Amino acid sequence: MSSKKMTESFPARSIVTLICVAGLALFSAWLLSTPGLKASSSLPSLTFASPIGNPQFGLRKTVDNSAPMSGEQITYTLAYSNTSLGSQAFNVRLYDFLPAGAELVSTNPPATPYPDGTLLFTAPSVGPGTGDQVVTVRVNVLAGYDKLYNHALIVADGVTPTVASLLTNVTQQPGGQLSLTKSGPLYSLVNGQLVYTLRCENLGDVTLSDVTLVDILPDDLPLLGASPAPSATLPLSWSLGDLGPGQVRTVVITSTAPATTGAITNTAAADTPQTLMTLATFSTQVVPTGAILRVTKGASAPAVRVGEQLVYTLQYWNDGNQSATGVFLTDTLPSDITVTAAYPSPVTPLSSPQLVWNLGTVSVASPAQTIVITATVGGAWNRTLHNVADVVGQPGSYPDHAERDTEVRPFMLYLPVIMRQY
Repeated sequence: MSSKKMTESFPARSIVTLICVAGLALFSAWLLSTPGLKASSSLPSLTFASPIGNPQFGLRKTVDNSAPMSGEQITYTLAYSNTSLGSQAFNVRLYDFLPAGAELVSTNPPATPYPDGTLLFTAPSVGPGTGDQVVTVRVNVLAGYDKLYNHALIVADGVTPTVASLLTNVTQQPGGQLSLTKSGPLYSLVNGQLVYTLRCENLGDVTLSDVTLVDILPDDLPLLGASPAPSATLPLSWSLGDLGPGQVRTVVITSTAPATTGAITNTAAADTPQTLMTLATFSTQVVPTGAILRVTKGASAPAVRVGEQLVYTLQYWNDGNQSATGVFLTDTLPSDITVTAAYPSPVTPLSSPQLVWNLGTVSVASPAQTIVITATVGGAWNRTLHNVADVVGQPGSYPDHAERDTEVRPFMLYLPVIMRQY
């Protein structure tokens, strides 16, 4: 999928125009062959008129809002003049090349619009005075663009063209923050199963519309399944719809590791008209043999209040083809939570910032084992609890790592409602 936030290149017509600056002798032929001049039969036939004296153009382009948001309207102002007093230019043409992120609303005076976004203003002559002539262009800022590159060009018979450009930065919608994380196995046996999880979340305080998700599997990885099913498979893509503040969409992709060893990298991208595209990558090392430890971490709720109970659940197993010995699992707890219970019991006190379990040997065939940690949330409101788990074994085994974030809700004050009868 190509991003909607593409940098606007300088229009081809203006490049052709600038080449004409190399010699005024070729200017007349260029003017008559310009595609814009032929685009409308409403334009009258022109007769070349030699300038009086040595006219020179000045051209300035400004905007009334230098940091608009998508959906807003802005007005470009183009001021042009003949800066050589006493001279006069004939058959004046002012071209305004609108960027793709700007939708025309109106112009003053009226302009001739062309399908490629070019606007043409004409004047019989400019001069002999040097006062400014002004035109305005009002446009609507479209969603999906972070920059608007606007260019203008003024030409006349036998006069050197003049160009003016303007860059306008588009302010992203307040509160729009799209997060994308990708998780999966750090290590895998050749031909082993790969399960990737994509988590798309709105971290802002406004609804994000038309969220799309794309995942690009390496060429040698087959797609065995995806939940939910993708809307397209080349590449894998999902239309997630609108994503409200705090809402999460999760996609699970199942594949198979290749028959050769080495690192494979999976890339995903999430996009919405209100924000810039978000990328996430994940790398898996494919190995021929070994003890491959796995750990996952879950929480009883995505968000809690101060004083509430929070239960973490850890699961661990061996996904390799050799037993893992000397295995230790360490859970690094967030600050300001109090652990009230842990089962099975760790080798460290419950008051420790890190809880450690001596797991001994973890066999290949043994099912996933579970550890449960019960805690009470303390500390400040409106923050994130970040919990980390790591499992390691003997030298030569492959470790694993898991993380879990839980939001602590903001403080809410509820006033009593009193009903009186009058």
